[in-house]
Amino acid sequence: MPRSLVGQLILWALLLTLFSIPFFQIIFTSAVSRISKDVVDTRLIEFGNQLRGHWTSNQAASISTSSNILPIPDIRFSGGPDADWVWQIVVDERLQDRSDFLILLDKTITPPQEISLQSFTVQTRETEIGPMRVAERLIQGQSAPSVYFMVGIREERYQELVFEHNQRLQSLTLLFDLPVTLVVMAFLLFIVVAVRRGLTNVTEAIKTYENGETEKIEGEFAKEFSAPVEGINRLLRQNRKLVDRTRKYVSKIAHDINHPLAIMKNALSGDQISDRDRDLLQSQVTRLTGLVDRYSSLARAIGPEGDVQSRTNIHEMLDDTVLGFSILYRKTPLTITQECDETLVFPVPRHDLEAMVSNLLSNAHKYAKSEALVAAGKKGINYWISVEDDGPGIPELQRDTAINWGSRLDEAPPGTGFGLSIVRDIAELYDGSVTLGVSRLGGLKAEITLPISRS
Repeated sequence: MPRSLVGQLILWALLLTLFSIPFFQIIFTSAVSRISKDVVDTRLIEFGNQLRGHWTSNQAASISTSSNILPIPDIRFSGGPDADWVWQIVVDERLQDRSDFLILLDKTITPPQEISLQSFTVQTRETEIGPMRVAERLIQGQSAPSVYFMVGIREERYQELVFEHNQRLQSLTLLFDLPVTLVVMAFLLFIVVAVRRGLTNVTEAIKTYENGETEKIEGEFAKEFSAPVEGINRLLRQNRKLVDRTRKYVSKIAHDINHPLAIMKNALSGDQISDRDRDLLQSQVTRLTGLVDRYSSLARAIGPEGDVQSRTNIHEMLDDTVLGFSILYRKTPLTITQECDETLVFPVPRHDLEAMVSNLLSNAHKYAKSEALVAAGKKGINYWISVEDDGPGIPELQRDTAINWGSRLDEAPPGTGFGLSIVRDIAELYDGSVTLGVSRLGGLKAEITLPISRS
């Protein structure tokens, strides 16, 4: 099987064409057989109508001449010089006339129990001279006598005639197969060209993006290609977000580390290092250690790491996170209440959810008096997680500043102050957001909103 999609379509097209030829041959042969039978049956019906016409004409002639019903000498060879073609007329259940072959055999064909009054009925049935293909009709009036017409041919001869017509029509098979095959091949070729054109459009759009001419893969694509293209665009948007966050982290790290490094470099450039300088260098080393720890935490929470289809049981995740905080802050205990359905599942990797909830709980633990509340749920087209506390909260005018990157309202030491920014950055990677409000407990409420279906 070729690896190319177009190659596979071409191969399937050739296979379909090869299988379609005998398939259409079978259909055509069956149709020819049916037509051949209809041709012979039509001759029977025509013979019957001719017999009825002669009978009607002779009856009218006999009435006009006031004579008895005349014989029908000119009908005896209407079926051709083939003795197997026979006919007879029965008037009021009495034989009126019959073909020479029946006269020679001294036989009469018995009418069936049920017979059509409207037109000739063609069927194969057993008769006094063997199986025959017959066309029969009964004409019955209120004042006129009932007349039974029968024309037929012996079954063996009937099959021979059908076979002869079949052989003549079989020569038309090539004329049928050739155009059908050409139509099938043309249709399959059109499909191949259409698919190849669609793939070419996608390829050209990707090249345009790679050349930096567009920010995403743009163009008019067939419906079958739109979904994969949109999936690629989602990955590109996510990648841009990851790159932007990484650049921001790297820039911040460089800025924060360059200053203490410059101090250490100047201090070390002297011939002698005093105790005061040594203490200064020690404090800067400590600060660098804190910065490294901080930005290591940021790096771990940088995003989905490609696992965008991970699913997390929120109740279990919150249980583990709350238990971890109770152990971590054993000396300063905080009552943390949890509200969440045990079956609630988010389509987000666990480590990102833990990073967001942990940062919010860390802030809550820092400012809460004695109580915090963690809740999660599903509302409309969004999932949500909220962390509330009974602390002083944040004034409405300062809430945007609290979420902005690098803002620390409390001027805390290294290692703190970036929690809300980290939560916001991770939420945005999933097209989500973070909002601050007033808690039911009287303090701050931080709520993460994540869309159920990401665009």
